[in-house]
Amino acid sequence: MADRLKGQEVNVNVISATQGVETSFSDVGSVEMQFDREILSEGYLGQTTQQKDDIHNGVSGTITFHSRTADTMGLIQRITEASKGRLPGEKFQIVATLRFPLGGSRRVVVPDAKFGNIPINVSDRQSFVEFRLEFAGDDATIIPAP
Repeated sequence: MADRLKGQEVNVNVISATQGVETSFSDVGSVEMQFDREILSEGYLGQTTQQKDDIHNGVSGTITFHSRTADTMGLIQRITEASKGRLPGEKFQIVATLRFPLGGSRRVVVPDAKFGNIPINVSDRQSFVEFRLEFAGDDATIIPAP
């Protein structure tokens, strides 16, 4: 059982085209990445079953994290300004590195991530403040990691 991939073997970074690796991502609680697919079905006269096809609709997901620095608020501000077209050349890349216990590692790279809602959850006095980034991209590439 010990030879399965666990969260401690996964590292997630958000990389800004203008600022580099975001230091505010040191405490990632979870990441969910999904390769968005759609199955198409079409029925034709004279045939007894639906024909199937599939298409790729991009990639999407959510990153949940806690923060140690005010850099997080700067990142949220840059994401907001970029979505308003006020930061020419700013793009965000998401890179998840998976290091498998039985050998090999892969990176999942979303080269131009777009962000949806950015909730900030302050649930009570003793809990850590939780930030969440909802993201989507046209595509992701899986490549070997060094």
